Amino acid sequence: MSNPLLNWWPSPAKLNLFLHINGRYENGYHQLQSLFQILDYGDELAFDVNTSNNITLADPIAGVADKDNLIIKAAHLLKKYLVGY
Repeated sequence: MSNPLLNWWPSPAKLNLFLHINGRYENGYHQLQSLFQILDYGDELAFDVNTSNNITLADPIAGVADKDNLIIKAAHLLKKYLVGY
């Protein structure tokens, strides 16, 4: 259920038509070759900027530590683009 007090943003889904792993970089990331199709539906994400300087999930994912959570990692990367942070 959507919270009307938050700003909701689309997070479109994609369908991988193929994904080949061609190798690995020195940093551990994989070299990928992929073809995908963006779909007309997906999830919605909501962000609430606060003054605590903390990044948390409204509904944490059981069994996934914050340090391993890709949502939290992405939020930390986006945080530097906020004015005043």
